[in-house]
Formats: sequence, structure tokens, C-alpha cells
Amino acid sequence: MHTYEIGSLTKTFTAAMISKAIQEGKIDINDTIDKYLPLAEGKNYPDIEELLTHTSGYKAYYFENPMCSNFLNRRNDFYGITKEMVLNKASAINLPDKEYPFHYSNYGYAVLGLLLEKVYQKDYRVLMNQFIEEDLQLKNTRISDKSGDISNYWDWKEKDAYLSAGAITSDISDMLAYAKMQLEEDKYFKQCHERIKEINASTEEYKMMDINMDAIGMAWIIDKENNIIWHNGGTDNYNSYIGFNLKKGTAVVILSNLSPGYRIPATVLGVKLLKSLD
Repeated sequence: MHTYEIGSLTKTFTAAMISKAIQEGKIDINDTIDKYLPLAEGKNYPDIEELLTHTSGYKAYYFENPMCSNFLNRRNDFYGITKEMVLNKASAINLPDKEYPFHYSNYGYAVLGLLLEKVYQKDYRVLMNQFIEEDLQLKNTRISDKSGDISNYWDWKEKDAYLSAGAITSDISDMLAYAKMQLEEDKYFKQCHERIKEINASTEEYKMMDINMDAIGMAWIIDKENNIIWHNGGTDNYNSYIGFNLKKGTAVVILSNLSPGYRIPATVLGVKLLKSLD
């Protein structure tokens, strides 16, 4: 029962909190982010739905000075990237007013974290840990404090802006419970699974392995060919996967303390296992 970094599976937790905020009437998914965040006037900003579906036009991330020392010290790229940096960058970017294709964006989920802080008036770390403990009732899942029993966990500062994109740690017991919530479409998850946009974003490598990225909901990727809804995650030393088939009632969780590029990734193992259950 080890503690693993789940990387970008964190985004599904952030999306669930957005779903909660929508149900509570705190936000509207079609609102642009400047309705909630103090940003420069007179510019085009993406709406919440576009951030959730990685179709905002934002890049994967934007360079900030701490990234230089992070590279030299072999730290997490996003260590020390402050909320002010993320907000200032959002104000500086002037996106043309048009529809954008799917482009996976950690930065977009950093912005969603700031938006949640604004509407709930709480720090994201506190907010997410409370959500996990009280709403989801998971005992061993939290924003990383490096207290796990393995090693090589990412460094994070207390109030880093990118926590909402990839900072959660968990264990197999909690993540299986989380997968069961997905199958039962418990609480805030049904809305997250609903197809929002067609993205047709499968890479050639993924297509060869019958891993499909046909559409997207709130963070969750939808493989229409195999009736699988899935997400994965990776940090320098960990990789993870959750996939489930609502029609069959099956789900698979893979947690690994190996990097995503080492031998067979969790995603490949997870899809193969989930399809074998059919």
C-alpha cells in the first residue's frame, strides 16, 4: 500500500471541483475567466469549458524564470511558479477570438486552480484537501507533502500555481475507490464524463495500440471505439492510469513508481487490461 504521485490525474480532481462549483451556482461553464479573475481589460479570454477541454488556445506551459534553476537542480519544472506569474501571463496573452484545437495545457489547469480559489475564497491546497477528505472521503489522497513511503517525489512550494495540474499523491486503495465513483457516476462525476468536444487527438503511436482520444469531457478523455473513458498522469519518476467502461461496469487503475518513458507505460498496460476484461 504505497504512496504514488498520480501526476495529471490531478486534473480530474480539479475538474470535479469545477463540477461542484457549477452545481452550487458559483460559476457558469460558459463564462470567460476574466469574470472571476483580475485580468487586463479589452482582451479575449477563454471560457471555463475551453480550459477544461484543453481547447483554450493556451500552450502547455509558459516559461518563467524559476524554470531555469529547476532544470539545473533537477526539480519539478513548475516548482516556484507563483500564482502572480500565472495571472500576469494570462493578462499578457492576447488570444485571437476563434475556436482552437485540442492542445494539452498544464497552464490551463493552473488557471482553473486560481479560479476555484477565487470563488471559494480558499487556498487551492486547503480547498482540494478538504474536497478529497470531506466530499470524496478518501483517506490517503492529498496534495503532495512528500510524506510517502517510496522516494523521488516532486518538490512543491506551499502555494505553487501548478498544484491543480499535477500535485496529488494517492495509493491503490483510494484510487480504486475513486474509480468506483466514476463507474457509479457519483456526486460530481457524471457531468465530467459527458462529451463536450470532439478532438480526434490520437497520436499515430496511440492508434497503433488502439488507444483513442476521440472526444473529451471535463478533463476525461473519451475513446469512442472502445467505450473507454480514461486519463493518465506522469511525473519524472511516476506514471498512472485510470480507465473505465460504463457499459460493462469495469475499471482499471495502474500506479507505477517508474517514469512514463520506462519500458511499458501505465497507459498501455491499463488499456490492455481493461480491454481484456471485456
